[in-house]
Amino acid sequence: MAWVSSGTVTVTNGNVNVTGAGTDWFGAMQNGWGFVGPDGRVYEILTVDSADTITLKTPYQGSTAAGQAYAVFPTGSHNLDLVAALQQLLSNYQGVYDTVGQGRFTGDIVFDADRDTGMGNPSSNEVGLKAGGDWQLRLKAGEASGAAVQASDDDVAGNAKLVRMDGALAAALSRGGQYQGASAGYDIDDAAPGDAGLVSISNPGTWPPGNNGTFAWLTTQRIYSGQTVLQRATFGYQSTGTPATPVTFERIRSWDGSAWSSWSKVYSQASVLGTVSQSGGTPTGELIERGSNANGEYVRFADGTQICCSGDWSQDVMTAAGALYRSATPTIWTFPASFYSANGLIGHVGVTGNSETHWGVMRTLSGGTEAHITIFGHSQFTNRTVRAMAIGRWF
Repeated sequence: MAWVSSGTVTVTNGNVNVTGAGTDWFGAMQNGWGFVGPDGRVYEILTVDSADTITLKTPYQGSTAAGQAYAVFPTGSHNLDLVAALQQLLSNYQGVYDTVGQGRFTGDIVFDADRDTGMGNPSSNEVGLKAGGDWQLRLKAGEASGAAVQASDDDVAGNAKLVRMDGALAAALSRGGQYQGASAGYDIDDAAPGDAGLVSISNPGTWPPGNNGTFAWLTTQRIYSGQTVLQRATFGYQSTGTPATPVTFERIRSWDGSAWSSWSKVYSQASVLGTVSQSGGTPTGELIERGSNANGEYVRFADGTQICCSGDWSQDVMTAAGALYRSATPTIWTFPASFYSANGLIGHVGVTGNSETHWGVMRTLSGGTEAHITIFGHSQFTNRTVRAMAIGRWF
């Protein structure tokens, strides 16, 4: 490398500062090079400070002078300095090579522009996602925790948290829903959070009565409505008979441990029609019951309403009754289904053909099992077709 000697220098006796004129030292020389001063002596350059200033390692020994010739020459020290710098660089990055370079990290992995957000290793055998300095999701030993997971079963804070599942329900679901421990019979009234699966009923309570030993499917749920947490227990079974139909019951309570509501039947398309029944005025059967027999047809509703219709019969209106005519004797109609009582029972008798001159009168009897029907008319007539209807209550 050529020596540097462009421009002139100003030196001061006993001073380490050298000032140049017309020089361009910065970048062209290095610390540790030799400086040949106007006094002919060689000095070591401590630092190259700018394009026209340098600092000597030892004070200048010659006379103070300005505009003097000089020379700067390279020495072998820069090679040693380069090696030392390289060694320092390798030393600094050896740790990076031994960890990140091998796919291992000693701390959290974060974003440079958002250094409290990323992923990391909160504890041994655990991985987590962090945002805003908080662990949002932590996974360890097959379980999840963190700010993004419910703190407890009844934690309803937030709108999109991962739902906690207690061990009993998780175990039931992992077994395909089979609830263990039900082989000896299960008291439906003891349905608890997490109970689920196929159970053998040992006590169905009042819904439905007399079904001990029935195998049923049980589920329990947590229902979140605003800030209210509810628990629902549901069980269903397959009824006997041809064809068999599904029967489902449910009850509900607040999560705070308040009393359960009574078991209530869940109606579906398959259970709208069937046998209606009641206990103390509370429906315990289907919604609508429809049937027929030799006395006619009837429809019963779960609220207690009943409608009965007779079949058609032929009636003669020939017996004089003052200015009118009537049937010889009342027709006794036994209802196809009994009413609770005759009180409040409403009847209607329809007469077909020339009906504007003939009509029927129904007299209900106590007990609600039958009615006496007489047909009247302004004129005599035979073979008049008659049909009756009665509306009342079956309980």
